[in-house]
Amino acid sequence: MTFTPRAAWADTPHPVRAAVAGALGAPITAHTDLHGGMSPGPAAGLRLADGRQVFVKAVSADVRAHNHAMIRQESTILDVLPPSVPAPRRLATVEHGPWIALATTWAAGATPGAWTDTAIAAVAVACRTASAHPAPPALPPAAQRITDFDGWTRLLKTGTADDWETTHAEHAAGVVAGWQDWTAGSALVHRDIRLDNTAVGTSAVLLDWAYAAAGAPWIDLAQLAADIVATGHTLGPAAATDRAYRLLRTLPPEASRFVVGLTGMWSIRAATIPDTVMPEISQWRRARAAALRPLVSRLISDLRGRTPGDP
Repeated sequence: MTFTPRAAWADTPHPVRAAVAGALGAPITAHTDLHGGMSPGPAAGLRLADGRQVFVKAVSADVRAHNHAMIRQESTILDVLPPSVPAPRRLATVEHGPWIALATTWAAGATPGAWTDTAIAAVAVACRTASAHPAPPALPPAAQRITDFDGWTRLLKTGTADDWETTHAEHAAGVVAGWQDWTAGSALVHRDIRLDNTAVGTSAVLLDWAYAAAGAPWIDLAQLAADIVATGHTLGPAAATDRAYRLLRTLPPEASRFVVGLTGMWSIRAATIPDTVMPEISQWRRARAAALRPLVSRLISDLRGRTPGDP
């Protein structure tokens, strides 16, 4: 999926760029624009006169208020993460007029275009490392960071899109029921694990912490499993589904229920929430839900008979 290109760092208003340099305590001598992600704002690697390399992302609230709010939220979260969590460190947050910019330490590694077995293993370790920490008190429960997990129930009311949804929606709604209770926990969870939110080298760093929360310690691994399928594996869809299923089999049944919930979330959002700034997001959501169908069918089959209230 190709999203609308990010704005260039050089096109960011000069007062914003000057304020970032001032907050970092050194002039910016070079930059490299970075692409990907779900913001129309610029993202760049900056080279500073003192030799440091840092990451910066920025956006104007006049362009997309959601991303502006997420940068402010992430700035607060990064400050309370324990040093042993595999995350970048906040260096500066600058607000100038409608603009906000966040500068962090540079995360070594790269973000591949599709999952590999090496990347899965590295990110799984990073997820387990993060969730071994208790969530800082400032973070809310995971249920406050999860929306539209009633997607399957709503699709039953608004009308399913095709025969697959008609066949599976009622069972899926039963599997996901009560998610506010079974996602609860005290572990630190990133809550937005996707390949494009990681930097993978010999180890992995988790990026974009705006949705961090306190929750069940398997949540990030469940999201990893979903993203292996939704983003894709270098060996193809069958390998992606296989890797995701094998990962979920090492986790409590609730992790499989979470993947079913994510699929319903993407389905209902694609059907009901148009994005006027980045309209391709609706297509992205629809594609993810479709890719997950083979895995969801298998998970529902596994879960039926042991989930209270399931038809």
